[in-house]
Amino acid sequence: MLAQLIQTATIKDIVVSERMKVYEASFKFDIENAPAYSYFFNIIQFVSQRDKIRMILEDEAERVFDFSNTNEESYDAYIKDTLADEIVNVKIKIDKEVIGNHFSIYAFDEFVDDILSLSIENVMISFSDLLKQVSNNLIFDIYGSVTMFATKTMFFVPFGSSITNSEFNRTQRIDKCKEVSYFYNFDTYEVLPDDFKLLVNYENNPLTELFQKLTFLLSIGFIATSASINGSLLKGMINGQRTMEYQCEINQLPNNNNLYNIYNWIYTEGNAIDKAIIARNVISLHCKYIPVTEIDEKVMASIQSNYNLYLKENVKEYLDLKNKVAEFISETISKTGEYATGLLDKFKANIIAIFGFMFSVILANIVSDQPLDNIFTKDITVLAECVIVGSFVYLVICYLQSCYEIQKVYDSYNQLKQNYNEILTEDDLHEIFGNDEILTTMKKTISKSKKIYLGIWILFLIGALIVVEYLSSSPNTQYIIDFIKKIYMSVCMNNKA
Repeated sequence: MLAQLIQTATIKDIVVSERMKVYEASFKFDIENAPAYSYFFNIIQFVSQRDKIRMILEDEAERVFDFSNTNEESYDAYIKDTLADEIVNVKIKIDKEVIGNHFSIYAFDEFVDDILSLSIENVMISFSDLLKQVSNNLIFDIYGSVTMFATKTMFFVPFGSSITNSEFNRTQRIDKCKEVSYFYNFDTYEVLPDDFKLLVNYENNPLTELFQKLTFLLSIGFIATSASINGSLLKGMINGQRTMEYQCEINQLPNNNNLYNIYNWIYTEGNAIDKAIIARNVISLHCKYIPVTEIDEKVMASIQSNYNLYLKENVKEYLDLKNKVAEFISETISKTGEYATGLLDKFKANIIAIFGFMFSVILANIVSDQPLDNIFTKDITVLAECVIVGSFVYLVICYLQSCYEIQKVYDSYNQLKQNYNEILTEDDLHEIFGNDEILTTMKKTISKSKKIYLGIWILFLIGALIVVEYLSSSPNTQYIIDFIKKIYMSVCMNNKA
């Protein structure tokens, strides 16, 4: 490091500063502790050949010694002619230049302090002046042990590190930005969001917050139809489905990466003008009640959905989609409700059938010669039990039919969503279909209704069987119990096997 090299001699009152294009250092030494000529020569040799260094010594008698056009003999003579009790002031100034896409930073901490002391406009102007001198990207050679960090166009690396140039085409991006958006005074600070979008970073980088703010600021500017920076305010206008104007305090801008994602999507591949028009339409509608700085991921998803529809020429289908979904959901709720209550209707029909059978048995018994108190003979009992068993089979068939019909409705719902997978994004599908909350609620309601109707039907059949057995002159209860036991034992044996 240059600072360490300077401090190798017995010096005092060292002061170092580094601005964007100038490094300056000053210090003092006593004549008794005057550094050798090689000390100053090493400092000159340390500086990059693309930069111009000037080192001047001045004693208390205001005698000046310039290292630019002198040699070791003249330096020794200068020291010898200076009184022993005098102090010599040394001033070093390095004018830095961009050559071959490289630029020097000799005192990183002081360089950062100077950058952070500037206004946003001056920071953009400073970096713009450097970037205008390169074709595509700029490499900052840091003379010190600083961890590497980089954006799409600027690489901050220790001196001597090898760098693979970015594939990002900065010139082409600038042309697109000028074509799609009007950023007032862009020629003065010709910088892009990509210039400050950190791709590689390290912990506690002092420039992180500033670079994030510049990325956010410039992203809003190039998304807008027109924008300008006036002092501490960013003003812009977006012409879309509605015309909206916004005004943001630069120093209070949040770190919202969604704006950069939208900007990068507009200017990466495809027709930037068409993509910008679609993005502005969506943003102008979405930001009717919220500020543009609070745009979330849903806006990006909606923009992409609209663009997908634009590419597929399915705009009409998109406009009709919400109405179709609403109609389908309404029909689905109606159908599933009908299928669920269908069990109840079939249960009522079954009750009527059973009671009709009972009534016909009683009526036949009345007109016969048999006494009325002996209606349920052995034959009638068996016949009644067959009717109840038949009702149970009918119950199973009706239940399976109901499950099948309801499942078909669910399948058609899922099929509708699948049909729009290629047109809409996943976020859009969740939003339009209400995140399937209606379907989930409907399933719970139908399941509960089916259990209630099924339970009532089964209890009725069991009750009817008990009544028949109770009134029968030849009950088959024991046979039924033995039959159930046999089935139960068979099932148990199979489970054990």
